[in-house]
Amino acid sequence: MPDVEAEIRQRIRGLLVDLFGSERFADGVPDSASLREAGLPSTGLVSLLVAMEDAFGFEWDDDVEPEALRSIDSLARHVLALRN
Repeated sequence: MPDVEAEIRQRIRGLLVDLFGSERFADGVPDSASLREAGLPSTGLVSLLVAMEDAFGFEWDDDVEPEALRSIDSLARHVLALRN
């Protein structure tokens, strides 16, 4: 059985590469690490969230919990929850 959450995490990493033109950031951040603490600026996070809407076919709710936006893991879990 495929690990859907792992596939989503990999796709998010691909979006980071697409947005920033380098695999260095995407490859250097552990799945559970805070993206902001790893150096992703707020404008970069917004760009990632917009790219995720397009890639995964959903819109972020205005009341999404900030913790859902913290890391690649939390972003992937949020997308997975929306699919279920």
